[in-house]
Amino acid sequence: MTGFHGHDQRGMLLVPVALTLALVGTLAFAMTRDGAMNAAAVDTQYRIEVARYAAASGVQVAKWRAAMGACNVNAAKFGTLAVPGGSVTVTNASLSGGVLSVSLKAEDGRQGGTQHTVKDRRMQLYDFSTRNATIIGAGDDDTTLVRIGSTRMVDATYMEATDGAAHPLLAFRLPPDVNRSLIVQADLKVTKQSGNSTQPGRALSVHRVTTAWEGREATWTNTGKGAWTTPGGDYAEPAVASVTIDPGRGADNGAYFVRVDPLVQGWADASFPNHGMLLKPTRLVNALFTSFNGANKPELIVRYFKRCT
Repeated sequence: MTGFHGHDQRGMLLVPVALTLALVGTLAFAMTRDGAMNAAAVDTQYRIEVARYAAASGVQVAKWRAAMGACNVNAAKFGTLAVPGGSVTVTNASLSGGVLSVSLKAEDGRQGGTQHTVKDRRMQLYDFSTRNATIIGAGDDDTTLVRIGSTRMVDATYMEATDGAAHPLLAFRLPPDVNRSLIVQADLKVTKQSGNSTQPGRALSVHRVTTAWEGREATWTNTGKGAWTTPGGDYAEPAVASVTIDPGRGADNGAYFVRVDPLVQGWADASFPNHGMLLKPTRLVNALFTSFNGANKPELIVRYFKRCT
């Protein structure tokens, strides 16, 4: 009896060891299984992402090919294209009203690969051959708003810029080819004739005008059609751009260029109405700039991509 009891004790002592080994084995199996499942999940997600990015790349390739082909929709139908890790196939492409519509499918390239389908992705299309236009307004497309009580010479061949007393107004009508286009660069060119400014920090800022005005009938307080909301002209803040006038010690007469891409793009895509631009002077006194009636007229020099039709 005593011997049997000793064996039983030893057997009972081995139970926790056996249970521990079983638990370790179970955990090891579970970890191996979960690791395999996680690896499979990661691999599946990777294949999904490869197909998705291949599809996105295919859409951009189709758009680029059509644009570089001068709005040729057939150039977007490139068939099957190999991409890193897979391939993409255009199933349909059409162009209507300047909008390119593309359908395609992409896959990661493995046996039984994961697919991603894009149907009727619509994009505005432009001809990516750069065009140039120089726009000059008519004689009644500019004026100077002069504060009541200020003195000035009356001469239609120039516009006056004086801080707090005289604000030039300019209107540029975009031709049909530039309208609805994608603006690459737009520069306003104005030519300074003379000025009496001596203070440092002399500048001319370009602002978008927010109220319609009537040629030379506009005054400091009136648009020619009704009152300005604010005397001196209604314009948006902040300025679109600014240029330093007379950067040296003496008068620096001649041409000045101001980059105004956002303003012209807004006119082109009708983000806001084209009421022209106001030139707001800072620390300028009687600075005279040539008008549309004088020599060296103001110019709006535009580089753009034409919208496809």
